[in-house]
Amino acid sequence: MSDTPRRRWIGRWILVVGVLHALLGFGIYIDSVVAVIRERLWNTVNDTVQGRPLAFWFIAAGFLVALAGALTSWIEARLEPPRFLGWTLLGFAAVGIVMMPVSGFWLLLPPGVALVARRVRAARNLP
Repeated sequence: MSDTPRRRWIGRWILVVGVLHALLGFGIYIDSVVAVIRERLWNTVNDTVQGRPLAFWFIAAGFLVALAGALTSWIEARLEPPRFLGWTLLGFAAVGIVMMPVSGFWLLLPPGVALVARRVRAARNLP
């Protein structure tokens, strides 16, 4: 990493997107969440009750994105993020946007672009 201080926002951005996704899932699927909790969790998400698998994966995806954001933030604080991280994030966002244009995948473009741009600047020794 260069000697110039840099604001660490990329991982935090991704973390917030993940948290918002999970919270939105809890809000949208509150009936399914409450039913699963009332049934004491065990074997309550299956194909026999419509909507529960979608609710589970919507919320779980939010937690996984938040985890990726936390890890990215940790990486940003300690070393230069690997080249593949930005390109993979951009690719994931692009596929998601093409398949679901009305979605939150657009929120992954800014950190993906920033990661790629950061690597390009580092390769050219620019501030």
